[in-house]
Amino acid sequence: MNKKKNISLLLATAFLIPLSSVNAELLPIDSLFKQMDQDNDGYINRKEINKQSLLANEFDKVDKNKDGNLDNKEFEYFIAVADL
Repeated sequence: MNKKKNISLLLATAFLIPLSSVNAELLPIDSLFKQMDQDNDGYINRKEINKQSLLANEFDKVDKNKDGNLDNKEFEYFIAVADL
């Protein structure tokens, strides 16, 4: 399996995105962010993520402005530094 497919499947599992929405290509970060932002308010909050995921464990570190939400830039930072 290629690296992009491995990362896609890992992200799908980590964030509980239905595998049917993951194809052989890595989901663009914006698309992944929008899927996770269930209430479409432009932020990802703790209620919108799997409590057992890497993102949940790293949430406070990633939430740079400490507002209790992740904006797109904070989420991009998480994806960039996550050990996937």
